[in-house]
Amino acid sequence: MYQKIDQKIWVAGVYKNSSFQPTKFKWQDRELKITEVTLHSDFKDGQVKKRCYSVISGQEVYRLEFNRENETWYLREIWVD
Repeated sequence: MYQKIDQKIWVAGVYKNSSFQPTKFKWQDRELKITEVTLHSDFKDGQVKKRCYSVISGQEVYRLEFNRENETWYLREIWVD
């Protein structure tokens, strides 16, 4: 099940085939390398456009969210067994 985190994070990435691909993020003074993007999806929260990414770093699965209006990133959830 996913554990809610909802904390602002810093994300770096590259543009590949005209699409942004996150490659690493910083959370709680740790820099985590993203080894795989398993899913990305665009959605609206009211009138605000957002993009959600499910990513793998090490053995952990994270859900990242990008607010396209104010260009901020959040770590929304971590998968825990």
